[in-house]
Amino acid sequence: MHIITEKHLSWAVEQYPGAAREITAWQKIVSSARWRGFIEVRQVFKDADSVKEYVIFNIGRNRYRLVTIIHHSREKQNQLTEGHVYIRSFLTHKEYDDPAN
Repeated sequence: MHIITEKHLSWAVEQYPGAAREITAWQKIVSSARWRGFIEVRQVFKDADSVKEYVIFNIGRNRYRLVTIIHHSREKQNQLTEGHVYIRSFLTHKEYDDPAN
């Protein structure tokens, strides 16, 4: 999967150094994946949630939420396309639960 834009993840690593290891691990796993649907995402990330058009990942033992939109890989001319993961936001658990804050 191609991650767009990784600068959001770099920002998150700077802002939340306690989550840096998990963010980097998530990046590595996702970059090498070719998910064709949400079921495949859940096989790798058991606590990922699908909410409307978003896929939400728990980071840092549930302290943070990584909000994404995934355009899954698909079969095209007998080859599997790369797919894309768009980073929408990186939020603390509190920010995610109460967007008014």
